[in-house]
Amino acid sequence: MTTMIDAASTSPALEIARPLDGSKLRVGDRGTWRIVVTSADPVRPRAGWFHLTVALADANGTASKTPIMTGIVSGGGRGVRPWFECRFYPGVTMPDGTTLDARARGLEAALIDRLGELVPSGGHLMVEYESPGQSMTHAELLLRVPPAATHLGALMFHAGFRGAFKDWYISEGGHEGPRKLQANKSPNAAAARTAMRTHVAELTAFIKQALPKGRADAEIVARAQTRARTILKEIRK
Repeated sequence: MTTMIDAASTSPALEIARPLDGSKLRVGDRGTWRIVVTSADPVRPRAGWFHLTVALADANGTASKTPIMTGIVSGGGRGVRPWFECRFYPGVTMPDGTTLDARARGLEAALIDRLGELVPSGGHLMVEYESPGQSMTHAELLLRVPPAATHLGALMFHAGFRGAFKDWYISEGGHEGPRKLQANKSPNAAAARTAMRTHVAELTAFIKQALPKGRADAEIVARAQTRARTILKEIRK
């Protein structure tokens, strides 16, 4: 398998991203998959940011024709902790031309879990939700589902991003790109306690809400309420 990140590099961003290259994604009894970083290019004129392309690898180590994730990694600096900004692709075209449902196989969730292992306390993960493959999260946010109970938000919460959430639904200054959901890792214990109290209050209120009258909207909210109940049970263990 070809390594796309130079082992001699000392960039803080690439140090954060390097463990992704060749990483194993374990999805319970559904097997183990491997990912490979197929490109890692500087983002100009930003200093220390790198654009990554991450693919699935088949049994021979050959990268998929289309990525499972693209994004930007920053090693932080000037008071900012390391972060990733990503786009995930639920459908991946494998080397033999077949399409793999990465979401149904649990690979989307497993990759977000892996990112959670790489981002330290105080860092964050931003995931774009404007593309067609993430329309579920977009619809949930429009229906005022708490961010942590949305499809992407729940995956980030599970991965350890349990601090404050931010919905970048409006570009602030014109340089933020597409709509995205940001989940933070709290920088300290006090901030973590405050964030958790907020999550519990929001999720508790949400599961008590009546469903919308429209059938399609009601189904969306009902699924999100199920996620919210699962998160609350996990928090209260």
